[in-house]
Amino acid sequence: MLKRWLKIALKSLTVLTALVLAAGILYEQLGRRRDRARLAQIGTSYDIGGRSLDLFCSGSGTPTVILESASGIGLEFQPAQTEIAKFTQACWYDRAGMGWSDPGPFPRTASALADDLHALLHRAGVTPPYVLAGYSYAGLPMRVFAGRYTSEIAGMVLIDTTHEDEPLRAPRFYLARTAPRYLWHPIHIAFESAAFVGLVRFTQSPRPPDRNPDREVQPTLINGMTRDEMLSILRIEPAAYVAANSTGVVSPESYAEAAAAPGIGDRPLLVLTAGKPFDFGDPELNRQAAAYQQIWAHEIQPKLLRLSSDSRQIVVPNANHGSIPKELIISSIREVVTEVRGGAATH
Repeated sequence: MLKRWLKIALKSLTVLTALVLAAGILYEQLGRRRDRARLAQIGTSYDIGGRSLDLFCSGSGTPTVILESASGIGLEFQPAQTEIAKFTQACWYDRAGMGWSDPGPFPRTASALADDLHALLHRAGVTPPYVLAGYSYAGLPMRVFAGRYTSEIAGMVLIDTTHEDEPLRAPRFYLARTAPRYLWHPIHIAFESAAFVGLVRFTQSPRPPDRNPDREVQPTLINGMTRDEMLSILRIEPAAYVAANSTGVVSPESYAEAAAAPGIGDRPLLVLTAGKPFDFGDPELNRQAAAYQQIWAHEIQPKLLRLSSDSRQIVVPNANHGSIPKELIISSIREVVTEVRGGAATH
């Protein structure tokens, strides 16, 4: 009798599990359809070998400025791109799995991201030379890109970019946990599975855009949404969740790839560095953060200057990692573009 009830319970649990999974998969598919309807694509998709990446270019002139955002969602760079496009062609793109780009194969290391970008630019007919401008994590794939395709590079602007010394010198509370290499792929598969069955979508919710005066006057883009409202949705897309976390899992490999990448010779390089730490709301954490910020600004970031014999660092005393002024980013890019064109640099 007990065996019979156990068998019935096991079958019921199996059926219930199957129904929950089916409902989750349906929920995810309906969510994707809804997102496609309300998030009409900005940019153009280009096939790079069985999958597509999204690219948006504006302006004209050479060298072309290639913008890569911290998260990999190119729309973050739209305000700066609008201004840069007034003096040269400027392009942003979405990394694989982010924004309107298809997911990419595992592993999503810096070299994989760099090769994706190279294939995209050539498929889209965006001819070199390029000035690369990357924010935060984007510094790793851009350094690999510059090292692999140096003949196509005119200059670089690295905006408070990630550096391989961080895991060695940052306070423990700054650092994410790292998994053993043999677990990297299983973790990626777990992320993909959670997204496929709707678990990621079910647990994520858009963060309301910050209501500061600059954002209140943003123009409407598509379907009645501003840029920040669109970004708040794009950032929690299940594909973006998988891409971001899978990229983070393999970060030790990306650090190593960037560290091994050669420099860019005598091409101009500007390094913008935040001089102000975040406020963590705790005196001891703030003390550690302030001490590390000095190491970051005056010991770690200056190492990037070795990538070029024509390099300069600008430390921004009142800016933290997320608040490097847009105007400074634009003027720094303009300075590099002007030097590439043979104009006088403003060092």
